[in-house]
Amino acid sequence: FVIDHVGHHGDGVAIAGGGNIYVPYTLGGETIEAGAVPGHHPDRRRLLKVETASVERIAPFCPHFGVCGGCAIQHWDAEPYRAWKRELVVTALAQAGIDCDVAPLVDAHGAGRRRITLHARMGTHDVLKVGYAAAGSHDVIPIDRCPILDPQLNGAIEAAWAICEPLISMGKPLDIQITATSGGLDVDVRGSGPVSSAMIARLSRIAEQHRLARLTRHGELVLKRTPPVISIGAAQVALPPGSFLQATVAGEETLAALVAEHCKRAKYIADLFCGVG
Repeated sequence: FVIDHVGHHGDGVAIAGGGNIYVPYTLGGETIEAGAVPGHHPDRRRLLKVETASVERIAPFCPHFGVCGGCAIQHWDAEPYRAWKRELVVTALAQAGIDCDVAPLVDAHGAGRRRITLHARMGTHDVLKVGYAAAGSHDVIPIDRCPILDPQLNGAIEAAWAICEPLISMGKPLDIQITATSGGLDVDVRGSGPVSSAMIARLSRIAEQHRLARLTRHGELVLKRTPPVISIGAAQVALPPGSFLQATVAGEETLAALVAEHCKRAKYIADLFCGVG
């Protein structure tokens, strides 16, 4: 296949047989070899080999890239990536009949993501897997590090493994949301169902060992060592368990600055956003 362009979801799109073929981790202009994906529609393929690489292809910076489903475009040079990302907004507005200028993309990654959701499943041979979901699959790819995270999330993956080891014996898949706060890691575990008082005590010990700010299960408190607060301007805000939060501090600050700039002459403002930050 020859990849024509990169689609909205980051997959390379080849035009063949009067239709589109979607191949992840490919770029426009590349000649590639692709295979079928068992259990998926025939227009979805997996990359087997890049025969002719694009000049825009770069080496991904994460060893899990291409297996883990967390990132889609680490193989693309920064400038064409930024142009593609902006064009997604231009196209969406045009399709909605909105005629307006679209500024260049603002890089708001900053220090990295301050919140993640990890998944835990029991794999073959009763081996625990804690990590991110594979692309287009419920399979979990175990990870030991993630280079796109804010340094404040150091220890988050190790804490998730420790929490899941006793809970996974209940035979249910788990989701672990972890947020970096001023007081430390705020962790909410979902999927376990009711647990015994002995299990609560064990989880409390794990929270102490990993010095978590707070550990909750389905929003119910297991242990709080310190208040899980974040700074928003001059305010110190206590987070509800598992709450929404802008993924990066830089992203939140960028959005706030844009809103403040456009609203500075307004007499009245209605804030209809539901969430934190």
